[in-house]
Amino acid sequence: MRKIIPFLKFSLPLLLGLLLLFYAFKNVPLDDFLSKLDQTRYGWVIGSMLLSVLAYVSRAYRWQLLLKAADQKVSTFRLTLAVFVGYLANLAFPRLGEVIRCAVLKKTNQIPVSLSIGTVVTERIIDSLVLLFFLVVALFLEFDLIVTYFENIFSTYNIPVNGILYAVLISMMICSVLVLVISRTHTPVSQRIKKMALEVLKGILTIKSIQKKYLFLITTMVMWLTYFLMSYMIFFALEETSSLSLTAGFMLLVSGGIALALPVQGGIGTYHAMIAMMLGLYGIENTTGLFLATLLHSSQVLSVVIFGGVSLVITLGIEKKNRNEFE
Repeated sequence: MRKIIPFLKFSLPLLLGLLLLFYAFKNVPLDDFLSKLDQTRYGWVIGSMLLSVLAYVSRAYRWQLLLKAADQKVSTFRLTLAVFVGYLANLAFPRLGEVIRCAVLKKTNQIPVSLSIGTVVTERIIDSLVLLFFLVVALFLEFDLIVTYFENIFSTYNIPVNGILYAVLISMMICSVLVLVISRTHTPVSQRIKKMALEVLKGILTIKSIQKKYLFLITTMVMWLTYFLMSYMIFFALEETSSLSLTAGFMLLVSGGIALALPVQGGIGTYHAMIAMMLGLYGIENTTGLFLATLLHSSQVLSVVIFGGVSLVITLGIEKKNRNEFE
């Protein structure tokens, strides 16, 4: 079982992504798709890749504010390395990158993993709320298109809405039972889980102790603005999409954020299908939409591989430091 479970965690999401990728591309003429390679303005693609570094540095600096509130001092440089390595791990195992970047801090600065995970959970909660806010804004801007968009997704891929709701409900019930059992027992395992849970909770609550909350807000805004610009710039890489509006770029950000939030390696399949379908609502032909989605997705994956790989090499060369050392 110890060998099977990690294999399933890797293979099942990947299989789902590949199936979606197949459904998205099954009716796309390969020659038409490849012909767009010669029509692409790669300067915009390279600019998007370089701009992504600002997003990762902003995330690292925001993480630093949370760690400072928990009395943990780490340089922005080391946190940026950890963030890049985490995103690199996410390409293989969805959501594992959040644990990996905390493990990197354990190696380089001896910060408890459970504590740093708590701060990462806080980050994710904030980002989920931002994405939810953006979705609400998108509903006001493009209500009819949003409704049509989700109708197309559920009908095209035969997604059983009731089945999803039942699965979520059952999962919540199982989690509630597990929490109740652990809280009422006093075995060594349950005590260890409780201790870890308290450290995670401490990390989550660090947001209340941030001294310069305005910096946290500004950094979050800079990070999401960068995400928007990274996506919007790709529109100018193709003649067919270069005239799309800022609203279309905003919709690209929202739909892409939802696709990447799904538990599939690097958004393979989910990103391509959802972006192409969204662009179709703005009159972009399916082959062009899939090509643009592939261009944006591949460029950002390449960016993660390059910068994440360099960060991993640097991290492996860093000796363990005292957790309070600030370089």
